[in-house]
Amino acid sequence: MRFDLKLFIIGLVFLVLFPSAILAASFEYLYVEASEGNSSGGHSAIEFGDEVYHFQHHDSGLIRLLRQDKQEFHFQYRFLQNRRIHLSHIEITDDTFTRLRSYFKLQFLAQNQQFNQLNQLHKDRLLLRRLLYKTNQDNNFLDADFATDLQLKGAGLFFAEQQLGSQGKDLLFKSSPFIKMLRKKIEQRYDPNFLGSRKEQITIHIKLLMPSHWPEAIPVLSKDNFPAVIDSFADTYTDYLSGLVVLKVLQEEQSLQTDAFFVTHQIVTLEERLAIEKIREQLTTSLLASVSSSRPDWGYATLINLARIMVLDHTLQLGRWVFLDDFSQDSEWVSTDQSVGHAKQIQIQLNDAKTNLEQTRKELLTLDDLSEARYSQVEMAANRYFELLKVDRDKNIRYIGEKALPTKSVSLPDWQVPALSQQKLTIALSELAAYENKLLEELNEHYRYDLITRNCVTELFRTIDQGLLPTQNIAVNQVDLHLTESTKRLGGNVSADYNFIPFISFQAVQKNYKVTKSEVLNSYRDQQLAKLYAKNDDLIVSLREANTLTSTIYTNNPDDAFFVFFTDDNLVLRPVFGLVNTAAGIGQSVFGFLSWPFDTGKNIKSGATGVLMSLPELLFFNMRKGSYKYLSYNQFVAEGQ
Repeated sequence: MRFDLKLFIIGLVFLVLFPSAILAASFEYLYVEASEGNSSGGHSAIEFGDEVYHFQHHDSGLIRLLRQDKQEFHFQYRFLQNRRIHLSHIEITDDTFTRLRSYFKLQFLAQNQQFNQLNQLHKDRLLLRRLLYKTNQDNNFLDADFATDLQLKGAGLFFAEQQLGSQGKDLLFKSSPFIKMLRKKIEQRYDPNFLGSRKEQITIHIKLLMPSHWPEAIPVLSKDNFPAVIDSFADTYTDYLSGLVVLKVLQEEQSLQTDAFFVTHQIVTLEERLAIEKIREQLTTSLLASVSSSRPDWGYATLINLARIMVLDHTLQLGRWVFLDDFSQDSEWVSTDQSVGHAKQIQIQLNDAKTNLEQTRKELLTLDDLSEARYSQVEMAANRYFELLKVDRDKNIRYIGEKALPTKSVSLPDWQVPALSQQKLTIALSELAAYENKLLEELNEHYRYDLITRNCVTELFRTIDQGLLPTQNIAVNQVDLHLTESTKRLGGNVSADYNFIPFISFQAVQKNYKVTKSEVLNSYRDQQLAKLYAKNDDLIVSLREANTLTSTIYTNNPDDAFFVFFTDDNLVLRPVFGLVNTAAGIGQSVFGFLSWPFDTGKNIKSGATGVLMSLPELLFFNMRKGSYKYLSYNQFVAEGQ
């Protein structure tokens, strides 16, 4: 091929005049301002397209990498927590973008598996201890968290705690004609003795079940790699028991528990009836196949399938929508007093939920794409709407906790247990403890939180540096290599050792990286103030909205410590307002000593937090901004945030 000097010169000139043309990608560095609550001193995150990665300190004393949807992250911090976000737009090459995003994703997935293994160890230990005490005929002993951490998901749809342990069906329990019909279909498809044979097979598997083998590998994990996948003894045992619950439901023709579903006032249209019949048919076909499945988790999936078939049948019989209750048992509750105090926002949430339910019902009628997943969306939307509707009846409501799959659970029963001797159980517990200690040591080595040397900022920059390194091993000093790669790809380097404060790290990014655009993304209160200033007299708005007593934007949130003045938008008067806020915090603490017997120290704690948040205001530094717990996510999206 002949070298074309003319084209070469044109290309060279183009790159000189338009260097940004070779930068085909970008990411955003986010600095979240300080506020009361989590990450109170400020927070940092990195945004790749629609994904946001950030580190968070957990109660375990370890720091974890989290991944969130972009809109969810901004809604949480800018709306619910009312915090401004300072955004730095950094242009990079496609190769650099791919390296960074892939490395953050790998770290997130690897860490999830590492902590999942720790959770498996915890459950295995609980189960082994329980089995050991049973061999000692000490059935009264129970670990404090056994009942909450080891449960049969979905079993509570058909059985209460006391029912599941019974070997025969109580005459008071109502049989289900529909389950009887399903049972006949199963026997016709397989064999009249199929359910009994399946039960016997599972029982044998349980008897032969052996504890997980926890190897003495050193190291147990690597920060950059996935830990070994080991079958959990507790999970396997739970899966077998879930299968036995399915067989018990079918053999005893068990009806749904009365608190497992709810009947609505909404009439089923003719078009919806056709869709429901089709979904019921799909679920029935799936159920007939799943009862003989070799998948370990077939039991839970089949319980949900059974329950949904039954509520769909109820829906067709009544001509009104019937749904499973899909709220988790640890859902967050809102008291009547709280919902009354935030009536306007709760009403917006209710309107959103109504619109969402109507929309998902319409989408269900798209018969060419009819599926259980689409029905699940209707189920979740209905749970949300009808739970919020209870506000009109002055009832406490579950505010957060809907699930795509109902998880109504019961404590782990012990109809059948593995045939393990005391010696085997003791040895298994000893091996597990050794492995668990080793894993905890390594998790602490990699993820131990420290306010100065290992926090949400330092770990973000360390991950960026590691992600930029070449995949092949190069015999170069790591520090020099980090500096070289970061300078080449990002325009400079931000040292994690000297930039552990979120605000300082933001300035370092502005100074060292190729930042092509910077902007401040306003908080919820900022946005609402701007709307008020645009329509009203500035002085009136300023005076009215400067304090929590007359503000039309802010309503007291019980999660916020008591304060009087907002100081985030008033630098000049900040120390004066801070003095009043400090006095308010002290006053609440004094009152807390009197109310201690009635509120278990809540006022003392809130007052102390108020003082702590107000003292920086005396030095012109704002932390607290007030939070808005009940804002509408749909409103956030609709306003194009």
